[in-house]
Order: sequence, then C-alpha cells, then structure tokens
Amino acid sequence: MTRDARESNFYDALGCLVMRLDRKQTIRFINHSGLKLLGYERIGELFGKPLAMLFPENDPMSIDLTQRIGDESPCAVSAPFESDLLHREGFRVPIAWILNNQNKGAGEAEQTLLVGFDASTMRESQAAATMFQTVSDNFTGSILITAPDNSILYANPALLQMTGYALEELIGKTPAVFKSGQTSGEVYRNLWETIESGGIWNGEMINCRKDGSHYLEFKTIAAIRDSQRQIQFHLAIGEDGSQRQQLQQHIDRLLAFDQMTGLPNRTAFMNLLVGTLNSAAKQGRETTVLHIDIDDFFMVNDAIGANEADLVIVEIAISIKGALRQADTLARLGNDKFAILLGPHDSGFDDVIFDVSERVLAAIRCPVLFTDNPINVTASIGIAGYPVDGESASELLSHAMNATERAKSGGGNSFCRFDAQTASSASGRRELINDLRLAIERNEMFLHFQPQVSLFSGAIIGLETLIRWRHPQRGMVSPGEFIPLAEQSNLIIDIGEWVLSETLRQMRAWLDAGLPLVKVAINLAARHLLAPELHTRIGNALSLQRIDPHMLEIEITEGAMMQDVAGAIRITTLLKKVGVRLSLDDFGTGYSSLAYLSRFPIDVVKIDQSFISDITTNPVNAAIAQATIAMSHKLGKVVLAEGVETEEQMQYLRRNDCDEMQGYYFSRPLPAEDITPMLQEGLTMNLAAKRDSEPRSTVLFVDDEANILASLKRTLRREGYEILTAGSAAEGLSLLATHDIQVIVSDQRMPEMNGTEFLSRVKSLYPETVRMVLSGYSEITAVTDAINKGAVYRFMLKPWDTEMLKKEVIGALRHWRELYASRRKDDRINS
Repeated sequence: MTRDARESNFYDALGCLVMRLDRKQTIRFINHSGLKLLGYERIGELFGKPLAMLFPENDPMSIDLTQRIGDESPCAVSAPFESDLLHREGFRVPIAWILNNQNKGAGEAEQTLLVGFDASTMRESQAAATMFQTVSDNFTGSILITAPDNSILYANPALLQMTGYALEELIGKTPAVFKSGQTSGEVYRNLWETIESGGIWNGEMINCRKDGSHYLEFKTIAAIRDSQRQIQFHLAIGEDGSQRQQLQQHIDRLLAFDQMTGLPNRTAFMNLLVGTLNSAAKQGRETTVLHIDIDDFFMVNDAIGANEADLVIVEIAISIKGALRQADTLARLGNDKFAILLGPHDSGFDDVIFDVSERVLAAIRCPVLFTDNPINVTASIGIAGYPVDGESASELLSHAMNATERAKSGGGNSFCRFDAQTASSASGRRELINDLRLAIERNEMFLHFQPQVSLFSGAIIGLETLIRWRHPQRGMVSPGEFIPLAEQSNLIIDIGEWVLSETLRQMRAWLDAGLPLVKVAINLAARHLLAPELHTRIGNALSLQRIDPHMLEIEITEGAMMQDVAGAIRITTLLKKVGVRLSLDDFGTGYSSLAYLSRFPIDVVKIDQSFISDITTNPVNAAIAQATIAMSHKLGKVVLAEGVETEEQMQYLRRNDCDEMQGYYFSRPLPAEDITPMLQEGLTMNLAAKRDSEPRSTVLFVDDEANILASLKRTLRREGYEILTAGSAAEGLSLLATHDIQVIVSDQRMPEMNGTEFLSRVKSLYPETVRMVLSGYSEITAVTDAINKGAVYRFMLKPWDTEMLKKEVIGALRHWRELYASRRKDDRINS
C-alpha cells in the first residue's frame, strides 16, 4: 500500500476534512471525507489546484484563513476558527478549522495541514439555543430545567420573579426548595410515576416563595431523553394560578348572585337546596320551599317602563327580606319570581309556614313609592315540602311553582300548598310512558338537525342532532314533555342508543353522497353517560358506519357530570380515547363551575341560551358570557353560544371572540333532507358589519413542497382566512414585505434557509406576527418541546391532524388579537 493510500485511510477514519497544502497554498492532498463534503469524487479534481478556487468571492473569512496559513511561526497549531468553502454545486459549506504549519527541516518544502469539521450542525444548534433563550427570557410563565439527579441547571426570569430567588441561589439545589408542605404526597408520587413511565405530568402545586408566602402553580413536567431513552434533563413549565383564581372567584360571584337585588340567584338557591335536602335526608327532617310570583307584573312594566320596573323589583325584594326570619333564605329566580327556603321548623303544615306566607304577602302589598306615585302589587305563593311533595331539589321547586299557578288561578294574593292529585294525572303519565316504550319500534321517532356556524367565517361547521316524536293520537309531543319521562323510566338509554345509531347512519349517507361532512353532536343524558361500556358501544357504532371519531361530538350537561364527578371524569376520559369530541351543554345553569371544567377533557363549552337572550341589554348576563369565553379560551376550549336569534346578539358574540353559534338567526332545526342542500351549496351566514370593513386575517404557509402547500390550503379553505403560500423562505420574506400577515406557519427543513433561521429573521423584521413550525423532523426535540409547553407559539409535527391544525391556527389568531389588535386600532385612530 502506498504512503498516500495509507495516509488517506488514516485520515478518512477521522470522519472529517483533512487537506495538505504546499507553501504556495496549492492542494497536495485531500482525504475522501473532504471530497465528499465538498461534492467531489476523485482527488485528481482538486490536486494541484490553488486553495483559493474553493473560496467564496470577496469573503473576509477566506482572507483570514489565507493569512493564518501564511503564518511564519513553525509548528504553530491554531485555535479553532471558522470560514466557508464552496461546494461543487456552488453553495457555501461552513467549516470549523484547525491548522498546523509544519517545517520538516532545512531544505524541505514547508507544508500546512488543515483539519476541518462541518460547522452547519453547530450553527443550527446555536440558532436553536438562541431561540430558546429568547423564548425563555420573554415567556411569562416559569421555566425550570434540572439534571437527571434533579439539581437545578436553569431558571428563567419569570420563575425568579415569581419566587423571589436569585439565579445563583437556585443553581445546584433541587426543586424541593419550593416545597410548602401544602401539596399532598400523592401528587408527588403521581408526578414521578408519570415521568418515569415516559409521560408528561400536568397538575397543581402549592409552592413556597423565598419570603415564605405560598402560591398556587399549575405545572407541566416532562423528562427530556436521548436516543437511548436515557434522561438528560427534566423540564418544568409553570403558571401562577392567582390570576386564574381571581377570575374564577369573579365568575363565581356573577354566577351565584342576582346583580340587581344582591340576592342569591337560581343557581345558588338550587345549590343550597340540594345541600339542605341531603342533610334533611340524613337527619330525618322536613324542608319547605316557597315560590313567589308577583301577580300581573307585566302591567307595571307597561305602565312605567322596564328600567323603572326593575327598581320596583328591588324594593319588593327588600320588603320580602324584611318579613322573613333570620334562618330563612330568599333568592331571586328571575324577572318577578322569588323563592324562599324556610329554616328549621316543626313537621307538618303548621303555624310557622302559615305565618311566614302571610307576612310575605302583606309586605308585598305595601305600596312602593315611585316618583311620589304609589305602585300597588300583590303576589301568589306556592308551597312544597320534602319529603311529602318531592324528593329532589328540581322536583320540589317544580311542585312549588305548580302550587303558585293554582294560587294565581284563584285570583292571586294568596298562598297554596302543592296537591299531587290535582297537579297531574298519574294514569295519564303512565300511559304516555307506555307509548314511549313502543315509539322507536313503531318508527314514530325521527331526527332534526340544527346547524352550528363559525362566527369567524360564517360557514356551517357542525350540526346538533335533536330528537322528535310524532304520536299517532297526540301529534307532536314536545321533547320537554317526553325526555323527563324517559329519564325517570330508564328509557333514556334506549332512546340515546337509537339517536346515536341513526345519527351515524345519516352521516354515512351524506358521505356516500359526496357531501363535505361536518361534525355532528348528539346529547347524552346523565343515566346514559354512566351506562357500563358506553365508550365501547360508541366506538363499535363508529366503526360500523366507518365514521372518523373526530366528526362525532358528545354533548353532556352540567347536571350529568355533577351527579357523579368521579364517574364522569372516568367515562369522559375513555370517550376521548375513542377519539370523539366532547362538549359541555347549558353551561352556567347547573351546579358546576369553571374549576370543575378544567378537570374534564371537554373540547367545547356551550353558553346556555338563557344568557344569550338578553346579552345586549343585560350587563350581568353579558359579563357572565364574556368571563366564560375568556376562561374557556384560557383552558383551550372552543365556545359555542346557543339560542342566537338576532343579528345584534350574533355581532356582540363576535366582538367578544365567541367561536361558534347556533340558533334561529341562522336556522331552526331541520330534517336531514333540508340540511343536504345547505351542505351541498356551502351555505354561509352573512357576517356583514362594520367590523368586516377591516382586512381578513391572513395566514402565510411556507414549505418547499408544493403538494403540502396545496393540502394546507384545502384544509383551511372554509375557515374564512386569506391564505398565502410560499415555496421558500426567500419567497416568504417577499410576501411579508407586501402583505399584512398575522400568522406564519413554516416548514423546518428547507433549502438555503431552514425554518429556525427564517422565523428568527421574521421576529426581528416583523415582531407583530405569531410564528409556528410545521415539520416532519424533530432533531431539536428538547428545544421544540420547551417551545410547545411555553406556548410561544407552537412546534407541530407532520403529518398533521386536520382538526388540531384548525384549532392551533384559531388559537394563534386569537393570540395575535390579544397582543396586537388593540394597538393596531389605536394606531389607526391616532393616524
């Protein structure tokens, strides 16, 4: 083997570029690794050629390399430095150099040995590290990185500000320094079990600041592993829970009290009644409810106007409260209706109930002075007692209301006790239940579908399935009449299974007809939700009709979840594993709160129509809707408003960033044959308003694969955005210079400029953009994982999930509006 061959084999084993030059800087040797790095095949292509032929034109780093090679110092081994060489195809290859000037002795030619390493990977790593540092420094939540032994390696400024520590006080210590002793050991055990099994832990901790004060923190903790699955770091992302707690407390206050009278509202009264009945059942006591309805109060409204009539209601509330004992509780149920929960009293319809009822009627009869004119009103009171007249809170109040109607029918200004015999006919109820048992097999049941519409694009994005019953003798029976009977008689599960099967059959029919299928929602009753193996039956039904689980949405009411919280969490988690979407129906009308909402894997929160009906005139309901939208978005939920009937309501919801709506303003529930043409024609809702004079939101996709760009445009074609596409980073920068773009989604690995470098430039040039990566590669997993959990903004992987991509783009645009929209508006006004 020749000397050159032996030398080449030796240097190739190093895996780097090795080049030997003579004193004229002519190439006398280059190894195979170097040839491959520069795009050449044979040494003869470079042998005897000047090194300068590999230099980029007018490159100062190349001049520096030439000067270093010409250094006269003998046997000088330089410190590493960088310069670029030209690849055979003409692009630059960054090289990290080490050179050795050799003089073999007197009379021999001086030589230089150059050793070079591909520096592109190092530069990418440096860019990624720079991006992480920028993200971490500007992230409002805490970021903590620890070594495998849990010693702290890094803490971002937000964590230092949150805890009161300096960085040097934390480095080398463990996160135990933040322990308050108020977080249960079970939380920590679950944390480590999750991490050690390869999962990501999410939860709450009560931590301790340096000054000893405690704070609630919502944490996400994961282990960063290498290719051999060995832990390299632990990464913890945190959010101070105080702001969320304050918002929750504000919402709780809004939801619990009537803002006009200051009395407990219907929700608070029902909560109190549920608790009282539970105690009464355990202690064997009786409980009495009084329902109050002001007689003919519409006449007062007509006479003095709605605003002034509200003032009269306030005075009536004060009068009623003055007539009660200290142990009695008064609540306003709405409009001119009140309820009283009597404090402890002896059994039976005794003097206490009689006395309180008489005093309340007398207090209401006292004239209310309005602009020196007396307003005279009377009231009717209905009375129902536990356990004789009802065993549940809703049943007891319903029967008291029924008794109120009897009092009003007798002329009002009186009270009446519930009488089950005159209130309803038990035999008629049994007959209707028997007919209900046969309704499905007789084909008396059928479905209607109500469209759900995007408040961003106006497009139909979903349907809600609603069951109807056409009785052969009675005609159409209201769902409000037969659904409660079905729930009480256990028929609700059979009806729910039929609705599921029929809905999926109709969805398959639409798909077979070539229609663009949208998500379809069905309602689940409480008893059905907790039925054994529900998730298995739903999964089998979806498979039978070949329906994508993401296209089915299960609607669950607050009451259904509150009956058995632990069971509801278990079944909703199983349903999410099947892949269906979950929505919380009638939000705000039951006994739950947004604190419970965070415990369930809910995708959609539906604001009940009772809050929507007067949202443009009632500040309280408007505040509740705004708070629900804000908190739901914080929790990553979509918000849908029910019962939208006017353009004013629709536009108010749009201005407050509600995502979707359904209601008569767009369409009443319709049979399937009437829905079909709406889907065929792509019917949309007219969103015309002053707000729409502003430019549409613009999303830019940057990817060097044309088929990817085409697919992305198809995915979002109905979302109402202006979509721009660029086949390279350079083209993307050109579009940014000529268009007002809010959101950018870029591929990571592209020729000439990768996604990291492109987005770094965009951040400097166009800081008022929200930037995301959509990549098929994850070589910088640790950094991207930190970015994802830090929500700044997203690093998504190909292939993408369509619904998830839509959700991320919506979230990015919402994030942009929160940060920059008001500033843009102020700039336009000031200009």
